[in-house]
Amino acid sequence: MLSAGKIGWLVTWAVILALLSLATQTDAQLKKVRLCAPGLGSGLMHAYGAKERGYFAKEGLDLDVLVARGQICTMALLNGQMELSSNPNIFDAMVAGRFKGKVIYVSAKSLGHRFIVAPEIKNFDGLKQKTIAVSTFGGLTDMLTREILEQHGVNPTKDVVLLQIGTPDVRYAALKAGTVKAALLASTQGLQAVKEGFRELPYQQPPWLSSPVVASDELLARERAMLRGLVRAIEKGHIFYGQNPPAAIALIQKVQRIENRAVAKQIYDDDMLRHNPGGGLEEASMRRVVERAREMLKVQKNVELGDVFDLSLAKEAEAELKRIKWEP
Repeated sequence: MLSAGKIGWLVTWAVILALLSLATQTDAQLKKVRLCAPGLGSGLMHAYGAKERGYFAKEGLDLDVLVARGQICTMALLNGQMELSSNPNIFDAMVAGRFKGKVIYVSAKSLGHRFIVAPEIKNFDGLKQKTIAVSTFGGLTDMLTREILEQHGVNPTKDVVLLQIGTPDVRYAALKAGTVKAALLASTQGLQAVKEGFRELPYQQPPWLSSPVVASDELLARERAMLRGLVRAIEKGHIFYGQNPPAAIALIQKVQRIENRAVAKQIYDDDMLRHNPGGGLEEASMRRVVERAREMLKVQKNVELGDVFDLSLAKEAEAELKRIKWEP
């Protein structure tokens, strides 16, 4: 007899397979490319903008985004059921040698997660003996939550109870229901929570990749021309997103289903603090995130930047768009 956990995984994969089946029923002239994302947050708004404005179609592509738990995104990429992922945890798998792939685009300069707590929690000490929501054990929010707690003298193993809940909207719902007293939330839910009376606790952001676009080495070798066009379309969407605030705010409202324009504008303003339209990353920052992952995962072998990063497509696209003086 199957356990509840196994049944849950089977149901999840059944949903993914159904979505993938539907995804093939599209215009045969456009090549379908699938990207799995751990949340419908700000890190992908420029990609939605690029699709809406036809930038992918101009490259002969049709990008589909599937939103799922980070662990599911990682499994989908490992199993070849998705071409791309924006789940930062796949980077840890690459550093550990469990997945052969590269970061080909870095969507934002830093993470946008906000540490949101119940109104009665005044500081991190107030979280002791309380329950905190994370997405999945071993996932980004789990590991980042542990780092933040340790920054403030709270032992994540002994002082609090971590509860795996799911995507940002589900964690936010658990916080509002009182099921948990704290949660790392994406900018979208975090700003809404503060507006509704919850408290944000500031923290020192550790080095971490934010919404990286990751492709396997096999795909890079086989479909490099396709990925060049995809990155070019993403960069166009990124430039458009940064240069057209009214349209970008309207896109946030549409994709993230936010009725309040003022909240959408706050999210957009937050995005602009992390805006990275060229998709690149400084060498020093790349080294910091590699070393953080090595230390956290206790990886003994040396990891070269070229083992986990290939930002040449982003550099090529940026140079090309500047050369032709492309404007959205």
